Amino acid sequence: MKVNRMKLLVGGVQLRDGVSTITDLLGRILSRAGLYVMGLERGFASTIYGAHQYDPLVITEEPAVSWGDEGLDILVGLEYDVDPDGPEQPNRDSVFRHGRNVVDGGVLIYDSSSGAIPVDALEARGIRVFSIPARQIATRDLKKEVVKNVVMTGALFRLLEFDRDEQWLRRLLEERFGRKGPELVNLNLEAARRGRAAVEAILAERGWSNVGYRLEPRPTPASAVYISGNEALVIGAIEAGVRFYAGYPITPASSILEFMEEHLPRYGGRALQGSNERESIRAALGASAAGALSMIGTSGPGLSLKVEEFGVSGVTETPLVIVDAMRAGPSTGMPTKSEQGDLFLVTGGGHGEIPRIVLAASSIEECYTLIHEAVRLAEIYQCPVFFLTDLNLGEGRMTVPEAVFRSGQGAVTRQLATEQQARESRYLRYKITDTGISPRLLPGTRGGISKINSTEHDEFGFVTTDPPKRVAMMDKRMRKMAKYLQNDAKPPQVFGQLGKGPLLVGWGSTRPVLLDAQKRLQTEGINAAVAHFTHLWPFPTALAKPILEAGKPVIVCEHNYIGQLAEIIQAHTLVAVRRVLKYNGRPFYPAEVVRAVHEVTHNGATAVRLGGKDPVMVEVSSDA
Repeated sequence: MKVNRMKLLVGGVQLRDGVSTITDLLGRILSRAGLYVMGLERGFASTIYGAHQYDPLVITEEPAVSWGDEGLDILVGLEYDVDPDGPEQPNRDSVFRHGRNVVDGGVLIYDSSSGAIPVDALEARGIRVFSIPARQIATRDLKKEVVKNVVMTGALFRLLEFDRDEQWLRRLLEERFGRKGPELVNLNLEAARRGRAAVEAILAERGWSNVGYRLEPRPTPASAVYISGNEALVIGAIEAGVRFYAGYPITPASSILEFMEEHLPRYGGRALQGSNERESIRAALGASAAGALSMIGTSGPGLSLKVEEFGVSGVTETPLVIVDAMRAGPSTGMPTKSEQGDLFLVTGGGHGEIPRIVLAASSIEECYTLIHEAVRLAEIYQCPVFFLTDLNLGEGRMTVPEAVFRSGQGAVTRQLATEQQARESRYLRYKITDTGISPRLLPGTRGGISKINSTEHDEFGFVTTDPPKRVAMMDKRMRKMAKYLQNDAKPPQVFGQLGKGPLLVGWGSTRPVLLDAQKRLQTEGINAAVAHFTHLWPFPTALAKPILEAGKPVIVCEHNYIGQLAEIIQAHTLVAVRRVLKYNGRPFYPAEVVRAVHEVTHNGATAVRLGGKDPVMVEVSSDA
């Protein structure tokens, strides 16, 4: 019996079957019950409606290292056929696509409203199958199709012997629907009971006392929240003092805009949806120039459209945090799939040269903590600071202790000159300084004139092409990066002992899976270490090179074709690296990384590309 330790997957038709509704219910309820839920891998198509969607969840008693491999303990299929007698084949996507991943002895539960699926091939592997006519129960018995998901949730809870007295589900329903009256709460509870009853009947018919899996609430010394990376990022940004946010709807950054629009006004700020991407970044630059801590968020082609304004931020020395929630490209690419393909763009995008800083969060907690760092650095160095996440991190959810959000980071300390300072010394907005950082006075403050000029300018802000002034101004701006490397750059986070074996190097959301792979390699007697970068640009050569030189060998794992971080590492440290690359839209799995490490260490591979095989459909029946 596996208790509080399983991986389940809910699959169905996108925007029809409510896949996310079930996983969100499970995540919130189980997190409150003291368990840890990780839902960072999400699978939905780039088409708007009708494609296959799936959400895997890892449920554990202690924080999981990663989302694990593709193997599933429990598969939940929500598809049904609107017209089961029609010419179309029955919609069995979840079973066909993911049935092969259900472990022997696992569980399949599916909506059989349009007929049972012959699954004797799965049953031959000891997989216990539950066909629940969820939609039929919802429409025929309860007259509300929308509660079919709660029928399946009740069925799932009965399978897992969880929430027998309905306290967890009732509490969540009352919070969501209480204001609409008790009828709605009672309807959903009745739907859950119908699902339970359906499972009870199958258990009795088959003579099964349990299915080998159970969920039990755990003592909860501290409360926890089930939260996405984008939500954590917004909380951190508002806490840091961001009071202006601009964006344009684009996956997977849209939820940042929605969350900001909902919450920022409570803190005296404003979120703006521009009429296009460029209007958004220009509005943010204007707000920043006027004195508000400002941020924008975008993704994919939205980032490309903003490139000219990167330069405006750099040359006018206007602080700006630019969140790039990376998705698969190029062009519109695969909007709902994750990738790490924008590193070159944010480190070098734009004509000319400007100072810029690039950070990348590696966890949902870091979306909260590191965005504070991004706001602080933008304020200090008066330049664009790029903050990289990706689709899995931004839209994925997991259980996070609430205490993380009470760490008391507070608002960043503003770096503004005062009226008195301006009166005491001649105020020059672009003053040549040893650090490259000029005094910044809010426009309208007595004692100083603020000229903002994106054309090359002198210390006053007047346009100039005078060669000595041009050289002095370029040197001044770029000296900021030397100051940053001296004061604020961070080496990669190191896990494990260096110099004893391979060094797995990563950035962004790959950290948990590299740590999982490291543990598995350890069981094989391979002492691998992990070095994970959060501060990517300017590349911290002096801090990183000694760590990288200890790798035997250095294996950089990235979700892109070229190996963009690998290229930067080789260029800046001259350390030879091997590459493990995946760019099919799916995340790394620990077993893949372990196999790739063997390819490098045993067979001498210099680059291993993963995920290129065609998906294998499962035979669920000998008659299929």
